[in-house]
Formats: sequence, structure tokens, C-alpha cells
Amino acid sequence: MIPALGLFLVLAAAPADSSPTCATDLSGLDSKLRADYAGYLLELHGERLRQYTSMKAALAARAKRTTGDSCYFVLHDFTAWFDDPHLFVFQNPDIDSAELLRREKSVARRGVTEASARAYYEQHTQQLDPIEGIWYDRGLRVAIVPDSSKGAGHFVAAMLAADTSTWTPGSVRAYIARRGDGSYDVDLSGPGYFVSHLEGAIYRHVLLRLSPGIWGKAFPVPPADSGTLDAVDPHRPTVYRRNGTLVFAIPSHSGFKAVIDSMVAAHATELASADRLIIDLRGNEGGGSQMTDALGPYVMLAHDRPTPYPLDSSLMLSSPDQIHYAEHAFGPDTSAFVRSLVARLKAHPGRLVPLHDPAAPPEKPDPRDWVVASGPRAVGVLTDRGTVSASEVLVVYALQSPRATVFGEPTAGALDYESTSIVSIAPHEHRWYVGYGTITRRADLPKGGMRGTGIRPQVPIDLAKVADPVAFVDSALAARRPDVKR
Repeated sequence: MIPALGLFLVLAAAPADSSPTCATDLSGLDSKLRADYAGYLLELHGERLRQYTSMKAALAARAKRTTGDSCYFVLHDFTAWFDDPHLFVFQNPDIDSAELLRREKSVARRGVTEASARAYYEQHTQQLDPIEGIWYDRGLRVAIVPDSSKGAGHFVAAMLAADTSTWTPGSVRAYIARRGDGSYDVDLSGPGYFVSHLEGAIYRHVLLRLSPGIWGKAFPVPPADSGTLDAVDPHRPTVYRRNGTLVFAIPSHSGFKAVIDSMVAAHATELASADRLIIDLRGNEGGGSQMTDALGPYVMLAHDRPTPYPLDSSLMLSSPDQIHYAEHAFGPDTSAFVRSLVARLKAHPGRLVPLHDPAAPPEKPDPRDWVVASGPRAVGVLTDRGTVSASEVLVVYALQSPRATVFGEPTAGALDYESTSIVSIAPHEHRWYVGYGTITRRADLPKGGMRGTGIRPQVPIDLAKVADPVAFVDSALAARRPDVKR
């Protein structure tokens, strides 16, 4: 059974001493990955190692002339080179009171209201950038409009409603710049005025993924996407119908297990007799793979197809950080599983260790492998390049099932190195930490891996050219009518 793909985080309080230099931070980051990240051990060989050495030398030269917060971009480029969604630089949002006051006083303002923003969008319907519109996340509500102080492709997010009393309507919460590939650089101020440098991407036309974070689009929204998001929390799953077919739209695998369980229970009778079911995972940010367990029986069949991405051979690279993770991330340290894993990690420093003890009796089967529910006859799982981490586990299960078909674009490809831990990169460095995948899917990676390519759909769809992908999937499922034996 694959463990929850959650987040293990340890932050220390910032001391009074000065921060390390950027060169020190980069060196520390390199040493940390060398010790903790299995991708370093498995993939840096031959030509790939030569490319890495060249990249590292260029960044080391850059780090020597970089100071202050700009060092973040050096560290970010280092982790981004690995092209692993579970490898990233974490930005600590804690800042001292003097800096907080300075940033509060320097917040820019725009004379934007909900009414003026809507009027602008309606007048420029054909010219709008996809990111222009009114976006929300629980109490936060902003209007993204062109930045009048800069050229084309630059925008600001002006507050319409605040998620905290420290921010007022009209305040500029984020500065946004469009990249050549259609994604965005976002400098976002949090409730405490800490500025995070984020990468933004739009999925399903109505989800703005900020990694971390999701904003939902309230206006303008294409007709096919209207009513597909929760009106308050864009992370929250929804269920709706398209041409009579039930659609579970799941933007996040983090914190909504009870919601999914409740939705499935409420529609159990209908699901049992359904002809079709659609699970929309586009833009899913990941979280814990068990969140959608209730849907598993409606996806799987008793006679499964072989999987191209087996999830039953997980390992951990032994290091002090990894041992600390194992002691705290898998339940009580008194459990037989934790005691066995920690003992085996301590006995094999610097080596890959099987997550489950090869000498122990086999575990009971994962319920998702053998519990099968009657109905629906055909299941469509819709993916895109934003389908990441825990949501990809459900995609792997769908590929195994004869009654399921995966449609859309390749996923993010984040299951080679799973289950994130965040650790310090250098002594006395409390501005930035590194997040990395603690669990390795197989010992011979990158062979058979998905990093860089993602999980490919069985039925590719150019989502940029299909106005209503959900209706496309529904029509395709209706036309197939395969003879599926349960």
C-alpha cells in the first residue's frame, strides 16, 4: 500500500545572527540533496552528471555575485534543473516586525472595484489574457487587471475583499508577469506581508495554481466551466452532471477525504446503476492519495491490466534526515512498521532500503486493489499537466482497470520520488528550506520513470482546442460501449 503523499515540515525560529551567503546556501543545498534525495544517487551518471556539473558551476559563479533575497532565484534554478515536481525551495514566511512594518507601508494601491473590474472585462472580452478576471480563495477576492506601470503581459491582483484585517480593498496583493510558455511569474504577498515568488498556471480555465495554493475564477467564466468549482473554496471537490453523467471534479487531494466519502455515499445508488462516470483531475495539486479511496471501487475491476507504473516496490534512501522522517511520518514510533524501517535505515547509511521489510509476511492487499463496486460501466479520468502527486495514484489505478480510460494530457510525473519532507539547507539559514521526495518508487530509476514525461493518457486531447473536455469525454464513453465484465 502506498503511503499518503503528504508534507513533512520542520521549521526553526529565526535567530538573531546574520544569514549565510548565497554561495554557502547553494553549497548547502547541493550537500543536502546529495545526502537525502535518491534522484541524486540514481540519475546523476554519465552525460547527465556532466550536465549537472556544468549547471552547478554556472550557478556557483552566479551565487558569488548574488546577495539578499535574490539568492532565492539561484536556489530555485538549481532544484528546477532536476525537473521533479516534488523538489523545490520552500520560502519561510516569517519576517521580523520591523520588516513587516516597512512592507505594510510600501503596499501599492489601485482604484479597482468589483463593478469597475467587471465593466472592464465585459468591454474587452476578446482581448483578455486568460489570467485577467476576478479570482477568489475562501475570504480572499482579487481583480487581476493590466499593470498600468508596465508593458504588455504584466498584471496586478488588486484586493476586492480581504482574507485578513491587515489588507484593505484596493491594495495590490500580487504582481504577475506572463511567461513565453503561457505560465506566469507571481510575486504574492501573504497575510503577513511576506512576498513569495511563485509559478502560476491556469487549468480548467478556472483554476489558477500558484504552487502552493489555488485561486478559483469567479468572472468571466466560459459557459462549459460554469458551476464546476465550489463557490467559496476552489480547493474543495464538487460533483455535478454533464449530459446526465455524474462528474467528480477534484482540484486537490489535500484535506477533503470526508467530503469525497460523503459525496460518494450520497450518490451510491446512482453510481451502482450508472452507465458512465467522469473524474476530472485537471489541475489537481496533490496531497494524500487515500483521499479518493471511496471512488476506487467504482474505478477498479477484479481483473486488472498490468500497470506500467508499479507502486509496490517503494524504497527510502538512508540519511539522518530520512531517519528522522521515518520516525515521525508513518505513525507512532512504537509501531512494528516504524521500528523495522528505522532499524533498517540505520543499518544501511547511504543506501536504498525497501519501505516494507522483505523478510516480513506480505501485507494485506490494498483495498483499492480488490474491492469492486457494481456500476458504472465506463469511467473516464480527465488529466492535464497540472495533475500531480497523489492525484496521479488514482490515474495509475485507472490505467489498470478495463472499465476506465484516461483522457487529456500527460500528468506532471511526480510519483518517481514521493511524499515530501522539508528540511534546512544550511546552518543558520531560515529564509529558505528544501522540499524533496522521501520515497523512491523503484531502485532502477530513471528506467521506467515518469519524471519529465508524466503519465500519458490513453486518449490524448488537445485541451487548448476543445471547449468542453468533459462533454468530449462523456461522448467518447457513450460511443464505446465496451463489454466490461465485473
